[in-house]
Amino acid sequence: MKYLLILFCVTYSKAKYVDLTYALNKDVVMWPGRENTFHTEIEAELPDGTWVASKGFCISEHTSTHIDAPYHVYKNGGTLDKIPLDTLLDVPGVCIDIYDKVQGVRNGQARVTSNYVITKEDILEWEEKNGQIPPKALVLVRTGWGKRWPNVFDYLGIPKDHRTTTEATGDTETKNSSIVNNEMSKHLNFPGIDATAAVFLSVERQVNGVGIDAISIDAGNAKTFPAHKIFGRRGIYMLENVANLHLLPPRGFQLFAVPFKVDGGTGSPTRLIAKLP
Repeated sequence: MKYLLILFCVTYSKAKYVDLTYALNKDVVMWPGRENTFHTEIEAELPDGTWVASKGFCISEHTSTHIDAPYHVYKNGGTLDKIPLDTLLDVPGVCIDIYDKVQGVRNGQARVTSNYVITKEDILEWEEKNGQIPPKALVLVRTGWGKRWPNVFDYLGIPKDHRTTTEATGDTETKNSSIVNNEMSKHLNFPGIDATAAVFLSVERQVNGVGIDAISIDAGNAKTFPAHKIFGRRGIYMLENVANLHLLPPRGFQLFAVPFKVDGGTGSPTRLIAKLP
């Protein structure tokens, strides 16, 4: 037993961990119209020399790297606190890289396909090279959109001729999503997952969850959120604003998704960690 324990410790100590999470702060990119507040409750040395620090924040459940519970998009879906732990922790990870299809070079020039959606055909093409997606996997889609984080206008894909606020025209590094007004929110452009891929992953591959390095599972121009609805109806959770996907291999790693336990929650900021061999 002693030797088994030593072997377990050595094996675990050699593992490499990759943080796939954006930190929470006042400048995170959020869905247009949402706001957050961060404040310091106390940060001082007491008369007896004791140091005390405590801070507070008020945010949407769907802030920074976060999870969408099925209930977020499906009335009869499970809430956040009902997601089984064994679908979140130590699950097989898959990273489908479509960077070249989103950010590729065409006719010798770099050209971004802003609202590119990964299809069933894209997934089958990936499986031809990397093998079939295992059941109960957490599938992550790398589009390369994360390189735009945390510039709110670039990350939301708002064209420059629709960036109408003072902040938008005067400061290209402005980050706070609260400056994105209703008119600008009609012009969102970012990649996502299409309905054929959503059905394929949920029905034929029976995944536990899906994630993407953009602000939504659905593309910016998808006004009815088809992928959200397909996954939600099948009890599959979704992760959005996933960071650092360029550090992952196509497969052969484990994922740990740790959201807040919010009673009746529709989602939550989530610490997402990959364990590489």
